[in-house]
Amino acid sequence: MKYIDEKIDTYLQQLDSNDENETDVHVPSEGEIKQRIEELQRRKEKYIGLQQEMGETDTREISTTDPDARLMVVNNNGVEVSYNVQTAVDEKHKLVVDTEVINNPADQGQLSQMAKKAKAVLGVKKLKVLADKGYYSSKDLVDCETSDIETYVPKQRFTGNVANPEFQADKFQYVKEENHYICPAGQILYPGRIREVKEVKYRVYKNQRACQQCELKEQCTTSKKGRSIHRNLEQAILDEIERRTRENKELYAKRQTMVEHPFGTVKKSWGFNFFLTRGLNSVETENKLHFLAYNLRRVISILGVEEIVRRLAPA
Repeated sequence: MKYIDEKIDTYLQQLDSNDENETDVHVPSEGEIKQRIEELQRRKEKYIGLQQEMGETDTREISTTDPDARLMVVNNNGVEVSYNVQTAVDEKHKLVVDTEVINNPADQGQLSQMAKKAKAVLGVKKLKVLADKGYYSSKDLVDCETSDIETYVPKQRFTGNVANPEFQADKFQYVKEENHYICPAGQILYPGRIREVKEVKYRVYKNQRACQQCELKEQCTTSKKGRSIHRNLEQAILDEIERRTRENKELYAKRQTMVEHPFGTVKKSWGFNFFLTRGLNSVETENKLHFLAYNLRRVISILGVEEIVRRLAPA
């Protein structure tokens, strides 16, 4: 809208002036200028309407190309109007077990849902799932573990507002028997109230008196009340997942060769770098067709045409 206002101002200035020195350059007539101003004003009204819609629906963005698509960071670090394609791929044959399209740029919150879908499609009671750190969500991980889904997901590291790396959260030692933390300065942080953030419950550990008297406080926190540690009530499960992932690096390394194989084939080899349809439902169908074709090609490579025909023949 700022650009449109600037263009309108330019045209209004042209209406007020008549530069006779530029005889070789076409100068728009008064009628042409008024027509352009009207076109710009219609465009501005459209954008004002979209802005009002964003305010009424609490939406941060609207795509005029595809209302269901959203701005997302792509591999070349650019930003494009896109969809986020989720897949579950089996280890043995690199077949796509299930796939889904979402318009949320974040992978967080998708792990449990996709893992359960894969488990249902495969018809198994237990499943091992490998995912990158973008899928790390304590709620999802706990849900998987309680659903007989063994996860291998590296934990995201957040330094926080800590001046000295030696005072980051992972440097605080938890003493299970006493249910308290010992900070790097040797002080005890005692358990306090339980807080809930995005449906996840945490217990707060702190020692305000010790923090205020500590000579190392400035290296640890900028909070006037002192340092506090928030421990997930399901932290024991999360610690087990972190240990399992750390001790099985060779297994976790298979993740990239598994999940990237179908994407590499469909996007690079076949040239489907973008969707041809618009709208989440249509894009979802198009995506299913992409990976159906991929699976058929994989099965032909694995079994051969004659074996596939034999298996499809009526008994």
